[in-house]
Amino acid sequence: MNIGDAAARSGVSAKMIRYYEQIGLIPAAARTASGYRDYADPDIHMLRFIARARDLGFPIAEISALLDLWRDKDRRSAD
Repeated sequence: MNIGDAAARSGVSAKMIRYYEQIGLIPAAARTASGYRDYADPDIHMLRFIARARDLGFPIAEISALLDLWRDKDRRSAD
């Protein structure tokens, strides 16, 4: 789905999605043959998580740390 659809489904504006990608909070989106960003359901899930964390007052640095833990499949459960 394109960035407009991703924004609508996640509740995160397209501008913020681009910003999160620019600062490395989310990985760069896949691109279509014509160069448009192409988002999948896992991307929407991550953006919703970020939106909820921001609503709860978490700063970007802490959200990044939480996402790093989530992405690390080899981490211990206690982490």
